[in-house]
Amino acid sequence: MGRTCSRSASPRPTVEAMSARRYARLTRLAALSLGSVAVVLVARALGGTFGLVLFVLAAVPVYLAIGPYQADLALNQSLTEDERRWWRVALFLLPWTMSVYWLRHVRR
Repeated sequence: MGRTCSRSASPRPTVEAMSARRYARLTRLAALSLGSVAVVLVARALGGTFGLVLFVLAAVPVYLAIGPYQADLALNQSLTEDERRWWRVALFLLPWTMSVYWLRHVRR
């Protein structure tokens, strides 16, 4: 009559090797996030309007860099859903945690 298909209950995980380009990009963004901590400290020491402008100039690129890390979180199969959720919150609230994520999950 018809063919029978055997399907597994869960799909097979996709294993993706990180490309050199993506690794270099995540490394640059982690360095940027760590550098922003230094800029924030300098801005705090300077105070006033110049310190605020310096803080905003350092914070905007770091917040824009969160996207590639969110994508890597989604593809990282070594993390559980709870760990992904905590990393997403940490990356949004404390962008310098990109460097911590890089040290723990990206660095070769």
